[in-house]
Amino acid sequence: MSTESNFSNGTLTITRLYDAPREAVFDAWIATSKVQQWWGCAQTTAVKSEIETKVGGVYNHHMTLGEMGEFPGDATFTEFDPPKRLDFASASPDGSGTMTVTVEFLEEDDGTRVRLTHDNIPEQREPHYLPDIITAGWTASLGKLGDLLMAGAK
Repeated sequence: MSTESNFSNGTLTITRLYDAPREAVFDAWIATSKVQQWWGCAQTTAVKSEIETKVGGVYNHHMTLGEMGEFPGDATFTEFDPPKRLDFASASPDGSGTMTVTVEFLEEDDGTRVRLTHDNIPEQREPHYLPDIITAGWTASLGKLGDLLMAGAK
């Protein structure tokens, strides 16, 4: 399963097809015990999650990156429509505004396509180019989600 991504004008769009029913894929996004197994970049060693499955509820995932420490990821659900869609918003890392993420769960004949749209990503360049970091993080996360879903299918 490949992950396709595109970044343009502060928006990352990334899609991936999973060989799993839509309900199972959606559940993997909202069940704390499952999210903690796949959330985060390739260097993530642990995740602490707090999830309130309602509009206005928290969607927080704090990643530990080995010796680099913990990186908070605090967000709030702005839309919650099981098993079709999740939207959440969080502060930009540079403090310039609010980033939004829309996750759509699309039923297809051969599984579930997840289409993630991450908007308002600042094009911060120091100390690293933020769009590249966010793209790599989502790509790694969606890959780990695929591994989790495949393991559950066995």
